[in-house]
Amino acid sequence: MADQFTILTICTGNICRSPAMERLLAHRLAAAGNIRVRGAGVFAHDGEEMKEPMRRRVADYGADAEGTAGRQVDAALIDEADLILTATREHRRELLRHAPDAGHRIFTLREAARLMRTLTPGTLEAADAGQLATDRLAALVPLLDEARVSGVSGGSDDDILDPYMMGEDAYDESFAQLRAPIEELTAVIGV
Repeated sequence: MADQFTILTICTGNICRSPAMERLLAHRLAAAGNIRVRGAGVFAHDGEEMKEPMRRRVADYGADAEGTAGRQVDAALIDEADLILTATREHRRELLRHAPDAGHRIFTLREAARLMRTLTPGTLEAADAGQLATDRLAALVPLLDEARVSGVSGGSDDDILDPYMMGEDAYDESFAQLRAPIEELTAVIGV
């Protein structure tokens, strides 16, 4: 049994996509208990809040959008994370340059959802039958890695648009691109 499960969300500045991912995941997983979600950036705008257009979308979703502060990803954050979800394939590559041993638990958010869809219902049921959400998450990570290793290739649609310094349409698109896989993943976890 996993006592606690930590998810780390990563984007570039930690002021748009990763804090939105962090807050939506925390909101959707709140009832599960013992799941901690944190966010960071590969080139973080240290101390800056989530940008207002994204903050508004997160709040409209019903999640807590206040009190975010950009932070730089570091070895300690990577080490303590059980699952790392990045906004793009380039963020994943950047993390792998610094923490190659963590590759089995680093996915783009959209890649994780896509890989999850390749798992058979029997595989998922065997991994999560009657367990806590933390146990289901812990069982899901190696299944996702196994699916990736077995040859399910990624694509450009694994990336989430960076809306920073762009208009409302870009924020709409970016938010939609991160909301859908978060809803898919949390539904499988059973919350």
